[in-house]
Amino acid sequence: MTRGEYIREVSASLKRLTKREREAIRQELDGHMEDHMESLRELGYDEELAEERTIAAMGDPAEVGRELNRQYPFRWLVVRWLAKLLASWVLLVLLALLLFEGPVSVRVSIQERYQPDMSHHYDPSGRTVAEAYPEIEFQVGDDVVRVLRVCTYRSIPWGHLMAFVNLDSYDQQFMGTAGRKEMILESQSGEQGEVLIAGPYDWWNAGDGCVAIGPEDTHVTLRYDIYGESGSIRIPLPEGEPP
Repeated sequence: MTRGEYIREVSASLKRLTKREREAIRQELDGHMEDHMESLRELGYDEELAEERTIAAMGDPAEVGRELNRQYPFRWLVVRWLAKLLASWVLLVLLALLLFEGPVSVRVSIQERYQPDMSHHYDPSGRTVAEAYPEIEFQVGDDVVRVLRVCTYRSIPWGHLMAFVNLDSYDQQFMGTAGRKEMILESQSGEQGEVLIAGPYDWWNAGDGCVAIGPEDTHVTLRYDIYGESGSIRIPLPEGEPP
């Protein structure tokens, strides 16, 4: 639901207002929602998520409309109450930003979603053959797992051809902590390697899976059985040898 659709649903519940009064309430609601979204955008939310959180904070549009009808002719007191409620919610978010000292900070939570830090991820020991950055992600429980990079390399000292993936994971709940997950990376011939992955503060165990592959292999498969869910994700291998 968009902001406009929310306001239209509230307006549809208003039965005893003139056209001018209805438009005045529409503008009042729209203005308060825009102020709330602007506060969230300043905290790093993108446009879509800021709108979604604002609508959720407003509550059910039909119920808001019914409350305005019940309070008539005191409807403007209700609008002011909603404005104060939204302002208080924004203040709580700002306080969390300044004071929160839990396992995942606001900055890290936002970064993990939109700009994952590859500098902390493990690199295999060997000569890189090729690498790619696939846009692959999937959900397990409340966590989102992303394939950030896949590369092939020659192991030292034997020169065996290997495949390796960098993964990360984050909790869908804002400032939540992703759980530790164990998975299997498998080649087309059935060779397997363990993958351990958790959240932003467990990067030393993130994406350290590697497996021997054949020169004709075109993909590896990530298999998981976590939180009562199981599945497999095919990851295409990059092509080419370095010059």
